[in-house]
Amino acid sequence: MKSIICGTCSRALDTFSDASGDRYVHPAHFTADHEPAPIEAPDGWRGHCDFCFSDKPVAVLPTNDFIVPHMPDHLSRGDWSACGMCAMLIEAGRWERLVKRAVRKSADIHGVPVDVAMLIVTTAMYEALRENIRGPLLPLAEEAGTDG
Repeated sequence: MKSIICGTCSRALDTFSDASGDRYVHPAHFTADHEPAPIEAPDGWRGHCDFCFSDKPVAVLPTNDFIVPHMPDHLSRGDWSACGMCAMLIEAGRWERLVKRAVRKSADIHGVPVDVAMLIVTTAMYEALRENIRGPLLPLAEEAGTDG
C-alpha cells in the first residue's frame, strides 16, 4: 500500500475516524496552516523524519498501524521514517533522548517553549510506536522511496 501524503506540504497523513467515516489528517505532532490534500505518494518519495521532521530520512522503522494515544480518533498508518540521528537513537534504545530531541525540534519549528505536556504526549506516542514495531530499522537506498 502506498503512503498517502498531503499534496500541499508532502507530509505523510494519519487516518482520522469518527461517526462520519474515515478521512486523512495531518499527524497530531504537525501543525499545518492548510487543510490536508490527500494524494498517493509518488515513486521515490522519501518524506521527512517522523521523529524530528528533518528532510533527510535514511531509514524506515517497520510499524503496524496503531491508535495515537491521547487522540483515540487518530490512526498512525504505516512505517515511520528516521533521519540518521534519530535512527542511531532508536538502534541504541535511547527512547527518552529521542523524545527530548523530537520535542525540542517541534518546539523550535512552532516557535514555542518546550513544556511538560509535549513531553508526556510524545512519550505516550513513542511507547505506542514501540509496541507496534514489527522489525529492525531498514536503511533506505540512495534512490529508493519509502512506503510509509
